[in-house]
Amino acid sequence: MIGRVLAAVVVFATMLLWPWPYRVGAQDNPNAPEQVLSHGFDCFSCHAIDHEVVGPAWSAIAMHYRHDPGKADYLAGKMRSGSVGDFGNVPMPAHPDLDAKLALQLAKYILSLKPPPHPAPAHKYSYKDINGKEGTVDFEVFQKIGDRKVVTDDVFAGFEKYDSYCFRCHGFDAVGGEYAPDLRKSLINGMKRREFFIVAMEGRESKGMPGWAGFFTAAELEQVYQYVKARSLDLIDTGRPPSKSD
Repeated sequence: MIGRVLAAVVVFATMLLWPWPYRVGAQDNPNAPEQVLSHGFDCFSCHAIDHEVVGPAWSAIAMHYRHDPGKADYLAGKMRSGSVGDFGNVPMPAHPDLDAKLALQLAKYILSLKPPPHPAPAHKYSYKDINGKEGTVDFEVFQKIGDRKVVTDDVFAGFEKYDSYCFRCHGFDAVGGEYAPDLRKSLINGMKRREFFIVAMEGRESKGMPGWAGFFTAAELEQVYQYVKARSLDLIDTGRPPSKSD
């Protein structure tokens, strides 16, 4: 009985955290995303509801198919068999283990999504690097805790993830390693956020790099990206960055 109550609380909390414009509309099964994720599928490694990650936003998919519920079977089939071409040349891997009924419920949910409101222009944050040179980024790097300047929770979480998984090949402090390139230079030389995500989530089998889809969510990989980007701009120095937990 206690276990059932706890499970209900978890599901309810997840629904409350879901962006509110999208909690309505999917009359067939409004909890389809939670059900898919509970089975261990990696949708949110490559997709978000309202913005492009590796793959298109789910709301953009709904618009592409004109919110036509008659396309649900077709879309469910693409989920299970894989797809490439409709939204660019990045292939979506097949998910044959995704139950056909659950895939159909998820497809109906996606097709029910309404376009998100126009996003506000991205805020730019200006900082001086460790040498005093000014630069800008589109995410917050530092926060003030009392009289201390520390990195944000996301940047610090990115450092922790990088230092736990990525350093083995890409070197400590994102300076490059024996087996993989210096990620700072990759960003300096023009690698964009989306390309960073594609390479990380898909992997590079020919070069021995694993794909992290299904292990990292897009939000978690965004934290890694922010840490590496801050390092590439010399906004934070080598070693453990100052955090509010210090």
